[in-house]
Amino acid sequence: MSKLSLKGKPESTLLQNIEIYTPTRRIADGAILIRNGRIVWVGTKKGAARFSRGKMEPSPFSSRPMKIHDGRGLIAAPGFIDIHLHGGRGADFMDATPAAAVRVLQTHLRKGTTSAVPTLMTAPQADILAAIRAVRAAAAGTDVIPDVLGLHLEGPYISAEKRGAQPLAAVRPYAAREVREYLRAAGDGGIRIMTLAPEVPGAAALTAFLIAHGIVAAAGHSNADFARAARGLRAGISHGTHLFNAMTGLFHRDPGLAGALLLDDRASVELIADGVHLHPAVVETVLRLKPADKVILVTDATRHAGRGSRPFRTEDGKLYGSTITLDAALRNVVRWTRRPLTEVLPLLTLNPARLLGVEKRKGRLARGCDADIVLLDRALIVKRVFLGGKEVLFCRP
Repeated sequence: MSKLSLKGKPESTLLQNIEIYTPTRRIADGAILIRNGRIVWVGTKKGAARFSRGKMEPSPFSSRPMKIHDGRGLIAAPGFIDIHLHGGRGADFMDATPAAAVRVLQTHLRKGTTSAVPTLMTAPQADILAAIRAVRAAAAGTDVIPDVLGLHLEGPYISAEKRGAQPLAAVRPYAAREVREYLRAAGDGGIRIMTLAPEVPGAAALTAFLIAHGIVAAAGHSNADFARAARGLRAGISHGTHLFNAMTGLFHRDPGLAGALLLDDRASVELIADGVHLHPAVVETVLRLKPADKVILVTDATRHAGRGSRPFRTEDGKLYGSTITLDAALRNVVRWTRRPLTEVLPLLTLNPARLLGVEKRKGRLARGCDADIVLLDRALIVKRVFLGGKEVLFCRP
C-alpha cells in the first residue's frame, strides 16, 4: 500500500498554468495563491502576478519564500466532499479502530476527497459508540486524512422493510436517551446528519430534536407513503439519503418518499452515480427536476471501495453500498449527461458544503477558503491533491 506524506511546508504557494473551476465559474490560464492553508487569490495568471507584486494591494508574497507548482494542462477544482461513505480498501468505520478510520479516509483522499462525513450504519448501541470514538480519535491524530466535518448516523431508527443491507436485528425504536449518548460521545458538532424513516414511531420527535441540535434530519431506509413522507418534510426533514435506494419509489398511484423529495425544493438529495444504484437516465431526470443546489453526489462506499468496480450484494440480493470514489462519480455524471463541469462539480463540492453550512470555507476556490484543491487531467483523473495548501504525495515504498 502506498503511503501518504506532505511535501514541504512553504508559507506561500502558487499554483499556475491551470484551468480553474471555482466550481461555478471557469478561469482559463489561471492561478491560485495560497498562504497558511488559505486561498488569498484566485484569478488569471496575469492577475496573480500583479497581486504578488503588490500592485493590486499590499502583498503577503512580495518578501516571503514561495513554492511554485506548474499545473500546465491540468484542471483545478475544489476538493471533493463526501457526506456518505462507510469504507474503503478493506476497512470500514464500523471496525471501530482509529487505524481503520484512517485507512478509509486515506483511500478517498487519494481520489480527491478532501473533506468527509464518515457514515456509521445501523448497529447495536455499543458498536456505534465505539465507532464514534474511533473516528474522533483518527480525526485528532497526526495522520494525513481529509477534514472530518462530523458524522452521519445512518439509522438505527429506520424501516425494517427498507433496511437494505442494514442488519435487521439492530433496527429499533427511537430512544432519546440513546441519541443523547451519541451526541456526548461525538462532542460539539460531531454529528452532522442522521438518517431516519419518517413513518416510524417517534420520528417527529426525533426530527425536532435533531433540528434543535443543528443536525440535518435525512429521510431514508423508509417505507413511508407519499402523505407520510410529505408530513415528515413539513416537520423539518431536509435531506434524502441515497434517493430511490432503500425507500418507497415513484409510482403513479403513490409517489412515495422519492416523489416527496423530488417535489420539495427545500430538500436536498443524494445520488449514488455508479451506474448500478441508479440508471443514468434517472440521474439526468433528477438534475432536471431538482434545484441545481439541492443535488449531492455521494459514494455510500463500503470496505470494497478501491478494490473492485461492482458493488456487493447481501445474501438476499440487496445492494450493499458501492465501490466507487467521488472522482468516478464525477466522470460518470459528466459522461452520462454531457453537462459542463460548472454544473457537475458543484454536486460534489459546493452543494455538500452548503448542506453542512461550511460553504464559506469549503467547496469553493475563492479568497478566504481552505486551500483544498484537486488537480485533474482532461479525462478527469485525479493527478494531484492539496490539503490545506500542502501537496499530498503518494509515495510507493
